[in-house]
Amino acid sequence: MLRASGLKKSYLSGDRRIEVLGGVDLAVMAGESVCIRGESGSGKSTLLNLLAGLDAPDEGLVEWEGTEATADRRARHLGMVFQSFYLIPELDALQNVLMAARMLGVPGAAERKRAAELLARVGLAERTSHLPNQLSGGERQRVAVARALMNAPRLVLADEPTGNLDERTGDAVVDLLLGVCRETGTALVLVTHNAAHAAKAGRALFLHGGRFA
Repeated sequence: MLRASGLKKSYLSGDRRIEVLGGVDLAVMAGESVCIRGESGSGKSTLLNLLAGLDAPDEGLVEWEGTEATADRRARHLGMVFQSFYLIPELDALQNVLMAARMLGVPGAAERKRAAELLARVGLAERTSHLPNQLSGGERQRVAVARALMNAPRLVLADEPTGNLDERTGDAVVDLLLGVCRETGTALVLVTHNAAHAAKAGRALFLHGGRFA
């Protein structure tokens, strides 16, 4: 479904160029869950940003079903969950989830119904009108999960989604992500440093020195 070929990325640091990714290949099949682990600085988040189109590789290609992944295809078929939630503080939980639908047009009654159903699915049926600062960290991440699923994506990319959560809440969020993706047939790429979370995925990869070990 998604294929990355020969991804290379480097950044300037002073007068030095630091290689972050040194030619990474990755194929994600429909409906599978893939976990990517690695030490801090190994290039995990950089790789996910390239897959999501948030950054461009120096070399290499990201393809969706054999053709180059365009911004429109990403908007329709990819969902993202970030470590820092990135909820809009002035919007309540329901409106934050609906922001994903706004990327594809003006959301109507059907989209509002789906957003409410997704918040119920992640255990927030009674919190739809709460602002982010009225929610706990775990609840905010659940809103972010619902937002990632709003457009019924075929693939969700999750970048250290438990990094700002305590262990128990983090375990619950990962179980939620894996469970919802299994139920909907959505593929999942999860970046984490947590070995226990990685063990729950269908396939685990380890990134070291900008390459898969």
